Amino acid sequence: MPVYEYRCAACGKKFQALVGVVASDDDNRCPHCGSPHVAKLVSRFARYRNEEGRLDELADRMDILGEPGSPAQARELAREMGKALDEDASDEMEEFLDSEDE
Repeated sequence: MPVYEYRCAACGKKFQALVGVVASDDDNRCPHCGSPHVAKLVSRFARYRNEEGRLDELADRMDILGEPGSPAQARELAREMGKALDEDASDEMEEFLDSEDE
C-alpha cells in the first residue's frame, strides 16, 4: 500500500497516510483537527540503497575529494561513513579526533 502526503486546508498541517489501493481521497481526514478538507501533495520519492551501495557511493566521493584537509572535514567524513554503515559511531570518532588534535 502506498504512503501519501497530505496538507490540511483547515489547520495547514502536513501529514502522511497509508492508503489502500481501493480507497478514495474522501476517506482521509486530518489527524490533527479531523477536517476532511485535505489535499494530496506531490512528494519526493525515497531512494533505498543497501549498505554496499552506500559504501560504494562514499568511496567514489572520497576518490574525487581526496584526503580531508581539516579536522572538520575528517569529522564530517566519519559521520557520513557511520551513516553509510547504519551505525552511529560519531561520539567515539569525535573523541578520537579530539585526542588527535591535542
